[in-house]
Amino acid sequence: MSVREKDNPALFAKIQEQNLLRQYDLLSNCIEIGLEKGIEAFDKYTLWCLNYAAVSNIAQFGGRYRKEPIYVGNHIPPHFKDVPDEMDRFFSVVHENWTIMLHPTTLPAYALWRLNWIHPFVEGNGRTARAACYYLYVHEAWAIAPG
Repeated sequence: MSVREKDNPALFAKIQEQNLLRQYDLLSNCIEIGLEKGIEAFDKYTLWCLNYAAVSNIAQFGGRYRKEPIYVGNHIPPHFKDVPDEMDRFFSVVHENWTIMLHPTTLPAYALWRLNWIHPFVEGNGRTARAACYYLYVHEAWAIAPG
């Protein structure tokens, strides 16, 4: 069940706002778990959940990689068949560079850019990318100055 913005803009806005609050609560839980478990906790399942929370009841197929082409302005993201491999590479880069502390914003900035470039979901890519960015920033900042 979902509502489309063009059918009921007020209800759509209300659902979207509630989703953002839900996504924030979920992100808070993910951060807490990640601080306990380490970078291994940041995986595709985390992103799927964050995306699902962001688009529940306003988009179908939330929390799953897209299975169709998508266009974002002048940017043409990778073919949908390449999305799982692109996302595996994304997580590899994040995990392999986790201990290299160049600056606490390096990995978060990479995540924000790369997720928006890949555009792995049908809807909610920006919200999910920002959540991942915040997750990584909190973890990197905590690693530099725990407590």
